[in-house]
Amino acid sequence: LQVNVNFNQTSVVTSNMIPGAKTLTDEQRVEILAQFEEDGYAVLPITLSQEAVDMMLKQIDLRVAKRKAEDPSLESVQEHNTIKVHEHFRDLAMFPAALQIARDLFGPAFQLCQSNFFYRVGDPNATNDFLAATPWHADGPRPAQFPKIEGAMGLHYIKFGYFLTDLTGGKGSSLRVIRGSHKWPELNGVPASKFDENKYKERLVSFDVEPGSIVCFHQALWHSALPNLTDKVRKNCYISYCPTWMRPIDHDFPTTEELDAYEPKLSREARFVFGEPRPPMQWFKASDDDMHILDAYKRKTEADDLEYVGKNIKSNTN
Repeated sequence: LQVNVNFNQTSVVTSNMIPGAKTLTDEQRVEILAQFEEDGYAVLPITLSQEAVDMMLKQIDLRVAKRKAEDPSLESVQEHNTIKVHEHFRDLAMFPAALQIARDLFGPAFQLCQSNFFYRVGDPNATNDFLAATPWHADGPRPAQFPKIEGAMGLHYIKFGYFLTDLTGGKGSSLRVIRGSHKWPELNGVPASKFDENKYKERLVSFDVEPGSIVCFHQALWHSALPNLTDKVRKNCYISYCPTWMRPIDHDFPTTEELDAYEPKLSREARFVFGEPRPPMQWFKASDDDMHILDAYKRKTEADDLEYVGKNIKSNTN
């Protein structure tokens, strides 16, 4: 199955610094969550604007040029913890629609788990080194290394892929997934080197999408990417979110001084999402204030009982 869709974007424009950023309606959020639960992924019914795509491409190119100046042998490049690279990566990490879905899945106390980009050059002989090409796998914590229920891994983080180049030809190293595999043990216990995707061809989905497309998926979903067989570089960003009681993947928690040093100054919401320092227990049990910092991303139909729930938890654990 190939995914290549266009959307009529009529959602409300937000104040996020990503040009043309739009929010999801409550109805869209319900549909996304239903598909996410069933299939382990969803294509968002909104896309990045062309201005936003161009803005992110420029920053990736600038960063890669700097990396290659330092190491001319580099071809494909992956950059981790991109929120430290430039303000536009921080803006992307605060993309409103992604924060809406993260709130739906984790409640009001979630944080940035990972931010990176891929710059994948055309190379028909690329190996599955997770840089030039990506073998079939599920992201960690993996079922064999973490408690599971009936062989399946719970949701620990959600990843959003922002695809910035044209993948509609099907040969540009599109993200591929096995639909529904987030409910099964990773690769059903088969080593990646012996995994036969043909056994799952009826469930194989290739996101041969247009620039600006956004895909979210469960960290336990089996996914891969073939080598880039075109003469154009495949560029995309991945941003993921997790509950505040988990540690991020690609960075340590920032200090107050690090957060203060960002220009332009971070919003209260961004400081919270980026993991501003707080008392140890507060990572696990959000304060009354924490429960409302991300209220801008809750559904209009969401029951306004978070304050009650927070106080109930507090009174039952003292």
